[in-house]
Amino acid sequence: MPVNYRKILLEYRLGHFLGWAALVLFIFTIHFDTSLAIWIQIIWAIALTTISMPPLFLGAYWLVPRFLYKKRIVLFIINIIVVVIGFAFIGLFIMKAVGYLMIGKSAFDAKVPLLPLLNVIFWDNLIGLAIGIALKIISDRFRMERHLIEVEKEKVETELNFLRSQMNPHFLFNVMNTIYFQINKENTNARLSVETFSEMLRYQLYECISDKVDITKEITYIKNYFAIQTLRLEPGTNIQLNIEDGMKGFDIAPLLILPIVENTFKHISHYKNPQENTINISLCQKDDKFIMHVYNTYDKTHQVKDVLFSGGLGIQNLKRRLELLYPGKHEFNIAQQQDVFTTFLSIQYK
Repeated sequence: MPVNYRKILLEYRLGHFLGWAALVLFIFTIHFDTSLAIWIQIIWAIALTTISMPPLFLGAYWLVPRFLYKKRIVLFIINIIVVVIGFAFIGLFIMKAVGYLMIGKSAFDAKVPLLPLLNVIFWDNLIGLAIGIALKIISDRFRMERHLIEVEKEKVETELNFLRSQMNPHFLFNVMNTIYFQINKENTNARLSVETFSEMLRYQLYECISDKVDITKEITYIKNYFAIQTLRLEPGTNIQLNIEDGMKGFDIAPLLILPIVENTFKHISHYKNPQENTINISLCQKDDKFIMHVYNTYDKTHQVKDVLFSGGLGIQNLKRRLELLYPGKHEFNIAQQQDVFTTFLSIQYK
């Protein structure tokens, strides 16, 4: 179903209008004075509401994310006091100007001393600031809950798809063992391939059931996959897997980087000279980030489609998982340079 942005925009504007109108009505009610004309009090209520807007937005979009969410409570309270008092004095001058424009005198000039007016503006600003903080916390909470629901839904769908595609694991391992022992003992390469494939299968079935896995296990799986795929390439193909020594100490979503490796082998070039066909994969960690660089040649004559924009379902699913699992903490792009594709992935794992 297409998103109706116009409808969302109208609802957003309507919500803002109703909210500010309610605040005007609230201020008009608590400061109502039977001795003054209603239209004058309505204008003053609108002016007081306008004065409370900056504290409201500062509280929602500056104080909450910068101080409250970072647990800098003392600074959060200090800044609340500074904002409320500062804008109270600014509002005082605005109200006096509004009063002068309306009746030729400063607002409440004849009937209300300066301090009571300052007190009114102070509490109006405090109310506006409190409303902004409360709305920000509530909206962020709902947004976070929606995000968690999407993550859980994605996880369930992934698990269901995996369960649909897998065979009985015991039967599969028994078949693998049978094949292993049927291979001639002198054929060590074939035996090693079966053994490597069994390790990969065991990892998928028993290690990938949790949300995160140790990076060393994920790297071992990638090494095994790399070894299996290498067997189908022509001898002399320029393929390299460079993994930084000592990479450990953090977890990552299971099978997250596999689609990139799969895509690389899927779209490698097929030049007659195997040395011209290149795959170079580098994995490292730096500044609490897991970084992956991939370089592979491809043949333009094969008309590789959608690699840049989608790369197939595997890359589409990878983008979706990154958005859900590492929102705002990842960078992923695929670029084409003549007859070469380069892929870059960076994940802030802490």
